Amino acid sequence: MEIKFLFFLSICFSLGCIPLAGLGSYDRGWTPKEFYQNYLKFEIKNYKDRKNYEPDRWFFEINQYYFLIKWMDPNVYFPYTEKDRILRNVNPPEDYYINKKDFLNRNLFRQIIEGDRRDYFAYDCEYWMPLLPGKNQYKILINDITDQRRDGAEPEFDLPEGYSVRMKIVPAMRTLGSDPTRMPIGERPKSPELVRKGFEIEFTIEKNRPGEEEPACDLEIGS
Repeated sequence: MEIKFLFFLSICFSLGCIPLAGLGSYDRGWTPKEFYQNYLKFEIKNYKDRKNYEPDRWFFEINQYYFLIKWMDPNVYFPYTEKDRILRNVNPPEDYYINKKDFLNRNLFRQIIEGDRRDYFAYDCEYWMPLLPGKNQYKILINDITDQRRDGAEPEFDLPEGYSVRMKIVPAMRTLGSDPTRMPIGERPKSPELVRKGFEIEFTIEKNRPGEEEPACDLEIGS
């Protein structure tokens, strides 16, 4: 049985049916050592013309987007300098959303190959993600690959125990000068040719309501 499995893997590697990018760079989900009920709560409403579920598509049957948040750790060490920040992944592991019912859970084999960090999410579904308590700065990236729409932010939050961040995200048209990953030198460009598709991102801090729990998804699949 082992010989057959190894032979299958060798064939898959040679044909490119297994992505090698994940090997050697395992993306591990983050679990906080101490947790004080601080969350990042977010949902992106489906702004596209097609339905949330497309059973006839081979890939991406569920309308989804890529979302990554990293903590900018100020506790640096050599060879970092005092002004540097170490980027540490905040996205939780795949099993954190095992009961979410968003139909996006990767099987164990894919987690072994690609890592167990959840970095893709369904439209029309509210998610909660654990954050660090106290004052911390983060780096955020949102990317809808199929729509060629992306954006980012570098917010700073000061969260006491029992408070969360509500992140509002809506599609928007952006100029190259408003791209946080490609900041221009001098005046921002105004040429319409430099307009691109992005997101408006807003943050508000709110106190958690007693007894409130993260809701499961309702994508109306099969209705």
